[in-house]
Order: sequence, then structure tokens, then C-alpha cells
Amino acid sequence: MGNLCRSDAPKFPRRKEHADGGPVSAFTAAARAISPRSVQHGQKVSPAGREEDTGGEVSSSHSPPRFMLAAKVTVHSASHSLQALIDSGAEQNFMDASLALKLKIYTQALPHSLQVTALNGQRLPDITHITEPVSLTLSGNHTEMLQFYVFKAPLTPLVLGFPWLRQHNPVLDWKEERVLGWGEECHMTCLKAATPIKASNPQPHKSPDLSAIPSEYHDLKQVFCKDQVRSLPSHRPYDCSIDLLPGAPLPTSRLYSLSQPERECMEKYINESVANGLIRPSSSPVAAGFFFVTKKDKSLRPCIDFRGLNNITIKNKYPLPLLSSAFELLQGATIFTKLDLRNAYHLVRIRQGDEWKTAFNTHLGHFEYLVMPFGLTNAPAVFQGLVNDVL
Repeated sequence: MGNLCRSDAPKFPRRKEHADGGPVSAFTAAARAISPRSVQHGQKVSPAGREEDTGGEVSSSHSPPRFMLAAKVTVHSASHSLQALIDSGAEQNFMDASLALKLKIYTQALPHSLQVTALNGQRLPDITHITEPVSLTLSGNHTEMLQFYVFKAPLTPLVLGFPWLRQHNPVLDWKEERVLGWGEECHMTCLKAATPIKASNPQPHKSPDLSAIPSEYHDLKQVFCKDQVRSLPSHRPYDCSIDLLPGAPLPTSRLYSLSQPERECMEKYINESVANGLIRPSSSPVAAGFFFVTKKDKSLRPCIDFRGLNNITIKNKYPLPLLSSAFELLQGATIFTKLDLRNAYHLVRIRQGDEWKTAFNTHLGHFEYLVMPFGLTNAPAVFQGLVNDVL
């Protein structure tokens, strides 16, 4: 078994562990990531939490068992099919470096490199990067956003470790290598209707009815495509940054009490947002409250209480237009055009690395935004800069 720790962490002696002392990891590169608790203390531990002797080895006279699942990784709207190794002995999720390069997955440097030790104590290359969140689909209808530690393991390009197993709690058919069922959390956040198999002679795609729309606007039909609006936009220079005041305490909030209709609306909002990649599960120390306000048409609008975050955010001073000046420009005009954007702020990404600051609590769990949510103090200024450049 291998271990992973910060490269500047002290080495602790480990006692010997025999082959019958626990499961043998199937991670081909013999890399084993340790828990966050162990990383902080610089201590190398086995999957069962036992200390190990640096001179000890785990041996096996046969190849370790392998449990592979068909997987689909979606990056920048392109899907790639491959096999994912389910490894209860690996304490993190891993992706082969060559796979990340092939799929053009963005990676970010870790604050500290993580030292990897092989089963026999041999030092392996440090882990220095982690991928951006990518969409991973298993069993056809289990989709989530997931990050992977980048490591050289071409024989097992994708590894789902023990934290993933603990979070999703799948029921596995070890003989047939398939998932029989998923944990309760998955039914709320990850599962959606399986994609139907296309018929051999599919019906041609029906174009929208444009008979009631002037012909001058027909070339704009793609602009009003709902599917494109619901998808996660790419990172651009207009990304919303969230710079905090130095030393300011991080805000937290209690759960808001919701009525039964509000709970149903909240579950729908969370499930759709996770499926579309707009939010993801979070382990952030920040926690804003989630509640609803009633709109004029009596429908419910989800709101995040970002007051605590806004109080410690360095303000963006980009100028907003003056209404008086705007009205002056309209004097004498007789024909006007009104443009409205669907979930306009969601067209802007949160700057990479700042997503954790947008975290919020719900009865379904802890989540964070990948797109700019409504309620951030700098959102109007950020969006105005985008609008001014576009116009």
C-alpha cells in the first residue's frame, strides 16, 4: 500500500501490516491518499486508520481484485467514455495525468505538494495538481461534479476511492461488476432519468415554429435555446472574483425553516442546478442561509443570504449607469426594444478557486456555486462590465 502526505511533513515510523490485515489496494501505481486529518498531522496511516512501519510491506501471491465501472466524463460539452476503477483502498479520487491532458481538463496547483510512497516504501513522484470539477456519469444516470488528484497511472486512468464510496454508498454486484442501487443522498442530488436508447430510425428533429415571429429574427433562434442557457459556461475574463478582507472571520448561518411547498421547490432547484453543473456539493467552512421569497405571480424565488459574505468582500467599484442619464438618452425616441436575459448572472462563472466562498446550507446538504449567484455584492458591477463590453 502506498501513502500520500505533504512533502514537508515529518515521517513517522509505521508498524508492519501483513497481507491478511486488510484489503490490498488495486490502484496500479500503488498510490494511496490519506485522510485530511492525517495530512494535517503529517502522519501516514493505513485505510483502517492504523499506523504502519516504514519497513513493512503487504504482499500478495496473485493480482489484486479489480472492480471496473463504465464511466462517462464530460468536459467542455464533449463526452468521453472510459472505465473507472472502484478502489476501497484508495483514500482519494485519482486521474491519470495523460488522460487529463488528452481531455484538455484544466488543473490547478495544490498549496502543498503531496508525497506518494509505494507499497515497498519507494518514493513516487509527488502529486502537485488537482483537476477542475468535471462531470462524471456512471450507470447511465448517476451524474456528479468531481475533482481528481492528478497522478501518473496509465493502466488505471480513473480511480474512485473510499471517500467516494462512503459518500454515495452504492450497492455493488461484485460478480457482474455493476451498481444495484445508490445511497439516499444520490436520489436527491445525482440521479436523473436514464438517457433512452435511440431508435434505429429516429424521427427527424423538429424545428421550432417560427410562423408568429418576424423573419428578420429567425436567425436568432439559437440565442433563445433553453438548453444552452442551462449549461455551465466556460471561464472568461468576466469571471466574478470574490476577494475577502484580510483576517475577516468567515460567515456561517443557520438553516432556515421551510414550508412543505418550499421544501419541494428547494429540492427541485438543487437537483436541477447540480444536474446542469451550476452548483456542486461543498465542504467549505462558509455557510450562507437558503430561503424563498414570493414573486408577484405567487411563484417562489430561491434566495441565498449572502449578507455575511458581502460584509467581508472587497467591493468592486465598476460604475453602474445613472438612471437620469439613461432617461435623457431616450428623450424623443418613439420605438423601443426590451431585452431580457434568462438567469443573466448565471452566464458568468465564479473565478476558479473562489467557488467555496459562495457555499450555502440546505436540508439536502452543503453546496457551492460555479456560476455567479444573485445576491453577491459585486454581481451588479461584474455583470455591468460584461454588458458594456458586449454592447
